[in-house]
Amino acid sequence: MKSSRKGSLVLAWALSVLLIVALGAVTVSVLALRKQDARDEDRVGAMRAARQLALDFTTYKYDSWDADAQRVLNDSTGQFKEEFQAGSNSVKTEVVANKATSKGDVKEAAVVSNDKDSAQVLVIVNAVVTNTAAKDGVERRYRIKLDLVRDADRWLTADLQVVG
Repeated sequence: MKSSRKGSLVLAWALSVLLIVALGAVTVSVLALRKQDARDEDRVGAMRAARQLALDFTTYKYDSWDADAQRVLNDSTGQFKEEFQAGSNSVKTEVVANKATSKGDVKEAAVVSNDKDSAQVLVIVNAVVTNTAAKDGVERRYRIKLDLVRDADRWLTADLQVVG
């Protein structure tokens, strides 16, 4: 009877240990999935912001330049925002004088790297540009690299380079 009782205690102890290990494994798995979901959400958010900024950057009309430029500024920060703001008036002069328009169309985008606070995204944009010299429009292709930073719950463009 003693050995039967001892065997039952060992079995109960072993089952308790297995239950604790299983609960630990489930907890670790759930935490890993949540972390992966957060990373995926960061990537999607950064890509969405980069696509929108690239579209705003390549879409403008001579008669709505101020509002078009403001959209870019609203989603920008740091050096890019300062440079864009500083050059905006001289670009506006050219755009208005030539009655220029540009209609961007984002074709592809890919996140090159990201973490919870920053991301680098490549975006391919085609734009049809019209002006007094090209009334029917000329198609331009842009390859744009954007460096983004998170500001609270928003992704802002800190740097933009046309790379091809």
